[in-house]
Amino acid sequence: MEFVDSYSPLSPDDLAAVEAKIGRPLPEDYKSFLLKHNGGRPVLDGVRHNGEHFDFIGHFYAIRGEMYYNDLVRQIGEHEGMIPQGYLPIGESPGGDVFCLSLKEPTEGEVFHWDHEEANYDGDPWEFNMTNLSPSLAAFLEGLCVGE
Repeated sequence: MEFVDSYSPLSPDDLAAVEAKIGRPLPEDYKSFLLKHNGGRPVLDGVRHNGEHFDFIGHFYAIRGEMYYNDLVRQIGEHEGMIPQGYLPIGESPGGDVFCLSLKEPTEGEVFHWDHEEANYDGDPWEFNMTNLSPSLAAFLEGLCVGE
């Protein structure tokens, strides 16, 4: 998998600092992804669901410092109260939808798409607008294709 616009390499200490800030451990496969790429944009950016084009990956969040828009910690804070608890925002589409990892059973580690146009902005977040895309981050990345 080829990425462009990735950021400075991370160390395990950088990841530990983020985990301390957010108060929970990051999933192991996501930590491996961050250590290898630290965010960025995949060259193959098309997302398919049920065999059809579904969306695009605009970029994956990085660990850069909260002053940057695409910083993971900043995006966790910005989506608090919008994305249901138990989901970790990891990237977004060009249109503002968010790709998330589930942190809860029975879907832990699975990749979901949060549709911002169907979100409940008038109350508690719901899962009505969450689409399960993949059983794992690795499978999600392997399934990316040429955008249509």
